[in-house]
Amino acid sequence: MTTSNIEVLIVDDHPLLRQGLKTLLELEGEITVVGQASNGPEALRLADQLRPDVVLLDINMPGMNGIEVAKALRERRPEVAILVLTIHDDETYVKEMIRSGAKGYLLKDAEPREVVAAIKKVAAGESVYPTDLMERVMEHYHNLEMKYGKLQSAAAISDLSLTTRELEILQYIVEGMSNKEIAAALYISEKTVKNHITSLLRKLNVEDRTQAAVFAVSQGLFTQE
Repeated sequence: MTTSNIEVLIVDDHPLLRQGLKTLLELEGEITVVGQASNGPEALRLADQLRPDVVLLDINMPGMNGIEVAKALRERRPEVAILVLTIHDDETYVKEMIRSGAKGYLLKDAEPREVVAAIKKVAAGESVYPTDLMERVMEHYHNLEMKYGKLQSAAAISDLSLTTRELEILQYIVEGMSNKEIAAALYISEKTVKNHITSLLRKLNVEDRTQAAVFAVSQGLFTQE
């Protein structure tokens, strides 16, 4: 990929929508639609053949749904950025797509400029998850009154190379504490907290605190006491 040419594979079982997206995207000089797929197996075959930069992926498809496609793509083509475009605004789907490796999630009522901007962002390695959807994911966990503190898998933590202090801070982030509150709880400065969070985000490969919290919960790094 170059900055002037982002190659996109559209995956959706509705031909009219695929064609509409293709027309829309190709109005952009920086985006080329290299292929279209109507189902999961076809999507994987074309991803192997065409090696796109971005896969624009629906969730609802017959046989192999978008979640299954995303998981398979993560294993077969980890370099491909997955951007979900769906009608589903349920936090369960958001959580599943985060776990499946998707870099972004948009609803089908998004403005055309939002779709274009999201494609460019995920192609550049950024994540695109609407704030309201991410907040609802976190609200879901808080409504369950889950208490985090017991590590579920030492192996999973070891794989992430998190320090003891980073684990403590991650737990506090999941609980919704601010930097100031974390600093007070750990008897360290806010600057030190910020430095640890910067390292934590890098290791988890996420963009912000909300995504770090969602990642921790969705990957089962903590369990209910």
